[in-house]
Amino acid sequence: MTKISNTTTDDLLTFTQEEIKTYIQTLQHELQTKLKSGQSMDDILDKEDPFEALEPILPQEVYPILVLAMINDIHSDTVMEAVLEGLEKGMQLYKIEN
Repeated sequence: MTKISNTTTDDLLTFTQEEIKTYIQTLQHELQTKLKSGQSMDDILDKEDPFEALEPILPQEVYPILVLAMINDIHSDTVMEAVLEGLEKGMQLYKIEN
């Protein structure tokens, strides 16, 4: 897998379900590292959008679940399953529309 900050939506479309799960976990770890170093979410978003590659393929109803889970460092299997299921549907829709 490429470095998280270089991952694009098109890259994500080629990932397996397991690779997407690893991507999300890595993204969450990087976000938590930045938050624990004293950066605020506003600081992070001013420099980059960690969710940029996911936004086009993540359904609107699942997006806040992912963001809140990442910010609050939630690692629940239930949350991950909901996000992965939403991503799978969103990826299929994205491929049809593009």
